[in-house]
Amino acid sequence: MLTLPQLDLGLALLAAHAVTDFVLQPDWMVKRKEQRAVLFLHSLIAAGLAYAFMGRWELWLVPAWVFLSHALIDFIKVRAARSSLPVFLLDQAAHLAVVVALAWWFGRGGELSVWAKCHGPAIWRFWILATGLILCVRVGGILVGFWVRPYLEEIERTNNEAIVAVKPVRGLTNGGRVIGQWERVLIFMAVSFAQPAAIGFLVAAKSIFRFGELKDRENRMEAEYITIGTLMSFGWAIATSCLAWWLCRMV
Repeated sequence: MLTLPQLDLGLALLAAHAVTDFVLQPDWMVKRKEQRAVLFLHSLIAAGLAYAFMGRWELWLVPAWVFLSHALIDFIKVRAARSSLPVFLLDQAAHLAVVVALAWWFGRGGELSVWAKCHGPAIWRFWILATGLILCVRVGGILVGFWVRPYLEEIERTNNEAIVAVKPVRGLTNGGRVIGQWERVLIFMAVSFAQPAAIGFLVAAKSIFRFGELKDRENRMEAEYITIGTLMSFGWAIATSCLAWWLCRMV
């Protein structure tokens, strides 16, 4: 049976991990994590956030375990030959297993955090919504990138094999990533304010803005690629937003 101190500690550690891995880990840190100094810094941030979020200052062993486990898991991950969806999922599953183990072991028979004593269940809802928003926006972008990778590689192969020259595609650097993040933020807000009709407005608006890329028959592969990515992005955002708010009503 899950106790309230275990729930309190688990939600705080989960939120700390989400912020560490998907908010406070810029691209340069991801690319240079094979360097020991960068790996040490990332693991130190994970431990520091865990200690601050958990709000139980006597449990100094928890951030110590977070530091060691995070460093070990990420050290193994950077040794992977190629970034892929299975590697990403295994990495996050290992971090989640550590969170569950620490919450179960150190939360049993303990007290609530200082944050729970001050704010009650509201702090748990805050951890859930913060984690849900990160899952919706940042993790969603990573997963959609993995899911559409085969289609993008197919387009690149087709273009390379084409006899006629392919007109270069102009676009902002990381423009697609920013668009995807904002659309998932807006979906999370629409679900939060119980306005699902706003999601239909987003679909229509994106279709209009992308019309120039979709109207030419010779761009059918690109059009299908954009449509698949959009549907995946919207589906993930709706699912994670609804799950976050459902969990909030459970605590």
